[in-house]
Amino acid sequence: MGEATAAEARPRSQDLDLVGWLVEQLQERINAGEITAGTWLRQAHLAEQLGVSRTPVREALRRLQAMGAVEVIANRGARVRLPSTRDIIEVYELHGVLQGYAGAATAAFITSEQLERLAAAARLFRQVVEDLRTRTLGTAEVQRRWYEANTRFHMVIIEASGNRHLAEVVEGLHRKVPRNLTWIALGNDVRRLEKDAAEHAMILDAITRGDGAAARELLISHARHAGELLIRTVDEIGPGYSPQWR
Repeated sequence: MGEATAAEARPRSQDLDLVGWLVEQLQERINAGEITAGTWLRQAHLAEQLGVSRTPVREALRRLQAMGAVEVIANRGARVRLPSTRDIIEVYELHGVLQGYAGAATAAFITSEQLERLAAAARLFRQVVEDLRTRTLGTAEVQRRWYEANTRFHMVIIEASGNRHLAEVVEGLHRKVPRNLTWIALGNDVRRLEKDAAEHAMILDAITRGDGAAARELLISHARHAGELLIRTVDEIGPGYSPQWR
């Protein structure tokens, strides 16, 4: 989102609604990889970029710290937090349980319209692999399409499960481990993306057949594989990741 657009979209009220909007803006940019792990967040720059004063920015950073997305270091400031190995293990264990539950329910209750949207997302995964292999699109556009496919696929499963509160719980987990880290783990390796696309295709097949037990196991396995890959990626980045400034 550009600076002018952000300024136009912000709430007029300079109160808690504005702080909440700032939290959403910053969290989305972190999740999408626009603000990467290790980036130092300068209050003055963020205030200017988003068209607000420093006070609501300061409060928004405090909320992001409480949510686990940002860490505040004494005499240094705030930076986007790189999740720990324990964070990843715990978050992806929960992802597996929740997605597995949703997949089993979805296999029983999914509508034809929802199934078509799920299939369209699976096709987009395959196209992403081809785009990366042939280099017909830039890396940023390939990443955007993979992010779109992944979001659509898993949100359809959650929606079709019929549990109205599940999306909120899953979104809370995404705040602990930004989605863009998954792309960092997958994005430069066509073989990894092929495996990821194949796993989504298998999940789609199980749901299409109405096999809830298979859908549950495949989604649990999918979450476990993603967590293992992220742990290796975070280990490679290491605790001494180089900071940027925002």
